[in-house]
Amino acid sequence: MRFLFFILTLLVSTASLIAQKDSRFNFNKIQSGPYFGIQQGRNIVVELGFERRNKEIQFKSPNTHAFDLGANYDYKAKLVGADLGYWFRPNRIGFTFGAQVAARTNFNKAMFGVSPLIGYKIWLLHANAGYNWYPNKISGVYTNTLFVSVRLMLVNKSKIKRK
Repeated sequence: MRFLFFILTLLVSTASLIAQKDSRFNFNKIQSGPYFGIQQGRNIVVELGFERRNKEIQFKSPNTHAFDLGANYDYKAKLVGADLGYWFRPNRIGFTFGAQVAARTNFNKAMFGVSPLIGYKIWLLHANAGYNWYPNKISGVYTNTLFVSVRLMLVNKSKIKRK
């Protein structure tokens, strides 16, 4: 009886060690495509851009990393802008954390800033809240500082890579 218990324990522990080292479910899914968005703060801003996501497909704690580059237009403030951003989601169901570098111009003067972001992504939609901080603002121009944005990403390319 003790021998049978010893063999059973040995088999279970060996199987659990093999399962921890097994990489059958260790993939990366790389998705890219355009996004369309709207940003609401002091003014309404329309966004158009491109995003590239790298999603881990695994059982425990899959991470998602994404980079985006976009252009936007603030009709009320008459500003054209560009954003370069990064966001990260540390698990399957959770908040996204990120940052953006922003440039805005009215074609006479320009301002540059940074923006920390927190958001939530579900399926194609990504909702963000953030604060644009511009050290050298254009005088007399009022644009979004505190904002909420919603983006719809259309996946154009998708491929799966084994880690």
